[in-house]
Amino acid sequence: MLLVPYEIETLKQYHPWANWLTVGICSLISLMVFGGLISEEAVESMVLDGWGLKGLLGHVLLHGDLIHLIGNMIFLWVFGNAVCTNIGNFKFLTVFLGCTLVAAFFHNVFDGNPAIGASGAINGIVGLVLAMYPLNRVYVFWFFAIKGGTFSVRAWHIILFWLAFDIWGAVMGGGMIAYWAHIGGLAGGIGIGILCLRLDWIQLTQFDNRSLLDILTGHHPDVGF
Repeated sequence: MLLVPYEIETLKQYHPWANWLTVGICSLISLMVFGGLISEEAVESMVLDGWGLKGLLGHVLLHGDLIHLIGNMIFLWVFGNAVCTNIGNFKFLTVFLGCTLVAAFFHNVFDGNPAIGASGAINGIVGLVLAMYPLNRVYVFWFFAIKGGTFSVRAWHIILFWLAFDIWGAVMGGGMIAYWAHIGGLAGGIGIGILCLRLDWIQLTQFDNRSLLDILTGHHPDVGF
């Protein structure tokens, strides 16, 4: 079964241009690589293959094929817009960079094979959603064989489902997917989100559900839905 998120239950406060920019740059560079407009030497230097700075940062700009790119960008669009709308554009860019490095660190330590793709960093943004909006609903398209439809589910339910899938993949050997980057990115995003909430660098609106920090500390906001 294929599950594709298309919306998160959050307030739309202003245009999250930093996430739009991130989606645009990742898409543009990947399409240029597909079209042979970037040299092989430059592409090779951007692959995550050890601790070189170009690979640690540049791997998010590369994708294996168009399906890989589209899938990652859908997740980044949906989850990134929700986070960026709340924390602000410049903080979002910093957080995305941090998630990129954390995901790369986990991959290098626990896997070590050459890797490309933005999914580790995107999982970091998904982790922030789990920290900020665990009880908010995620709206999802589902496809199975020739049938399809939509449903909604609490964010923590579907995110933990994806985490279980990644853990299973990592335990079974990984294959062609960088499961450890996914796991590390998610853990990093959750950690960054909880820390920022704790330090009041991220503040939810009165219309949001309880954050993960609220749940862990037993705090009940006075206003919510």
